Amino acid sequence: MLPAVGLLVLAPLVGEYLLGNIPINALPMIIGLIPLYGGGALLIREVARRWRLGWPGIILLGLAYAVIEEGLLTRSLFDPDYVGLRLLDYGFIPALGIGAYWTVFVLAIHGVWSIAVPISMVEAGSRRPDTPWLGKVGLTVSAILFLLGGAVPVALASPAAIYPLSAAQITWTLTAVVALISAAFLSVRFHRPRSSVTSASAWTVFAITIAAGLAFWLPSLLAMVGIELESTVPVWITVGFYLALYATMTLLILCWSRRTGWGPWHRFALGAAGLVTYAWHGFPQPPSFPAPTNVDLIGNAVFALAALGLLAFVAVRMHRTTPPT
Repeated sequence: MLPAVGLLVLAPLVGEYLLGNIPINALPMIIGLIPLYGGGALLIREVARRWRLGWPGIILLGLAYAVIEEGLLTRSLFDPDYVGLRLLDYGFIPALGIGAYWTVFVLAIHGVWSIAVPISMVEAGSRRPDTPWLGKVGLTVSAILFLLGGAVPVALASPAAIYPLSAAQITWTLTAVVALISAAFLSVRFHRPRSSVTSASAWTVFAITIAAGLAFWLPSLLAMVGIELESTVPVWITVGFYLALYATMTLLILCWSRRTGWGPWHRFALGAAGLVTYAWHGFPQPPSFPAPTNVDLIGNAVFALAALGLLAFVAVRMHRTTPPT
C-alpha cells in the first residue's frame, strides 16, 4: 500500500506545487487535489500494469486524463476567459472553440508531468514497479476517488463560475477521451523486438530530456526577459514547434527503449529530468493564488529541495537492487 499512498500524494505535489502554480501557503489545498490528481494517477497506473499496457499506455491514458480535466472539469480548453487569462486568444480556432497553442501545451503538461513523472518516480523506488499494487477493492477505491475529485468541485461550484459547454463540445471531448483510452489498450499490439544496437546511456537520456524540458518552457524563459510569445511569433510556428518537439522525443524514447541495455536507470533518467524541469520552472512561474514574494520563493526552494531529495532517495534504493552498468 505504501507506493500507492505515495503516488496519491506525489501527483498533486508535482502537478501543482513543484510547478509553482500553487504557493506553499496554500499547501492545505492538497487535500482537495489528492482525489483528482492522485486518484487519477493511481487509477491509470493500476489499469496500465493490470492490463500490461506499458509506458505507451500510461502516456495515452495520461492524455485522456488531461482532456477530462481541462475539457470537462476546469473547462480551460473552451473557456475564453478562464481565470481572466485569455488563454485561447493565441491561435483561437472558431470551428472547435479551442485555442491551438493552449491545447497542445496544457495536454502535455498533464499527460507528462501530472501523470507520467509521479508514476515513474514512485515505481522507480518500488520493489514491484511492473506489477499491480492494489487488488480489485483498491482499484475500485482509486476509481471512486478520481470520480469524486472531479465531480464534487463541479457540483459545489456556483453555476456562474462554471463555463457552459455546448452539446458538441461535450461530444467531441468524450470522443477524444474514448479514442485515447482505446489507443492505450491497442498499443500493446505494436510491441517490437529489441534491436541489437546498444542504447544510449542513462546520463545521455537525462541530458536530452532536460534540453527538451527547456525547449518546452521556452515561453516562460522569454517572459522573464520581457518577450511575449503572442506578440512576436505567429501561432502556427509555435504550435508546429511543440508538435515537432513531442514527435522528436516520442521517436527518440521509442528508439532507445527498443535497444539492448535499456532498463530501469533509463526510465529513472526520464522521470528525473521531468522532476528537475518542474523544480527550476517553479521559480519564474507566478502563483495562481496570492502569496508574498518571499513566501513564494521560499516555497519554491522547499519544493525544489524536496524533489532533489526524492531523486537521491530513489537513486540509493535503485543502486541497492539494480546497480547501474
